[in-house]
Amino acid sequence: MLNELLLNLALLMAGVLLLARLDRPGPPQPRLLPLSLLGASGLGLLLMYNAVPVAPGLLLDLRSVVVALAAQRYGVLAGLAVALPLAAYRWLLGGAGVGPALLNLVLVAVLAGSNTGWLRRVPWSPDDDLRRQWWVPLRVFAVANLAVFPGFALAQRPLPDALLTYGALTLFSSVGLVVAHSIQQGRLRAAQRTLQLEDLAYVDSLTGCANRRRFEEDFAHARQPAYLLMLDLDHFKQVNDSYGHEVGDQVLVIVGATLRGAVRTSDGVYRLGGEEFAVVLGECHEDAAFAVAEHILRCVQLQVATRAQLPGESVTVSGGLTPLSGDRAEVLRAADEQLYRAKAAGRNCVAAMTRVVRGLHPARAMTRTSAPRH
Repeated sequence: MLNELLLNLALLMAGVLLLARLDRPGPPQPRLLPLSLLGASGLGLLLMYNAVPVAPGLLLDLRSVVVALAAQRYGVLAGLAVALPLAAYRWLLGGAGVGPALLNLVLVAVLAGSNTGWLRRVPWSPDDDLRRQWWVPLRVFAVANLAVFPGFALAQRPLPDALLTYGALTLFSSVGLVVAHSIQQGRLRAAQRTLQLEDLAYVDSLTGCANRRRFEEDFAHARQPAYLLMLDLDHFKQVNDSYGHEVGDQVLVIVGATLRGAVRTSDGVYRLGGEEFAVVLGECHEDAAFAVAEHILRCVQLQVATRAQLPGESVTVSGGLTPLSGDRAEVLRAADEQLYRAKAAGRNCVAAMTRVVRGLHPARAMTRTSAPRH
């Protein structure tokens, strides 16, 4: 029996290694969750196919570990969903142990997911470690595997055999859950480290916007028709000179957040350096591009100075808008030319070859007439 259980344990570890590729940090993802649960059920069926027959109608395997793993990761409902195909297959196999086997699956799903709720909404932290909390799986299986005793009684098997089976199954199931959990945990940690490295590589550390490296990659893959909007803060040196670079950095952070809130979900916002930002407007015709540009002007003018706690100041941007097609250098040159046109036209506007859109009328904007200009 021990050799067969070791084989079951090896199959469990191999299956969990494969399923871990579907796992992602954070809350359950609707797109991947059904596939993960289906794969878990498939692994459970494989373990049942290699079960140890300890008596007529009594089968011993580690199917309940897969149920416990799903319940801990995603909640009680997920554990029950994984258990359902296993219960159906066990019902078809028949025998004296059917009822206790079904009870065992339900108990494992409920007990293993008891701290998660019916559907786990709080992200599962990769810092969770059952190796330091080994009594948790031991407690789950010590209770759920009590179903072994009525199964042996129905099969008219002696109590010593039931005690031996109960002990071996509880031990192997507990060890299996700890090791399987550690595999998932390692996968989540690796995924988190990958995300952190991507953030370092593609996200501006100050503003949280995408950086120039991401801009260059997205530029080449923008869905056409697309537009490029180059933006530059007006009189930003005045903010640094009057309030200091710490306040200037705060203004940049708020501008970045304002831009991300003002664009569409299909658009990308980038900080190219200093006070220069860019917006890639994907799958966008000219009228829609101008509408987004005008909305950006208004949001920056109305929100940034207030959120930065600069009463009496007016923080605005100027921009150059151009179609995003052709050679990158030519597109950037065209956008810069339009940006210079916007600066020359009085700032707080976006210029393009066809027209110019402006922010709020100066009478409605916050101004500081005594501030120096450059």
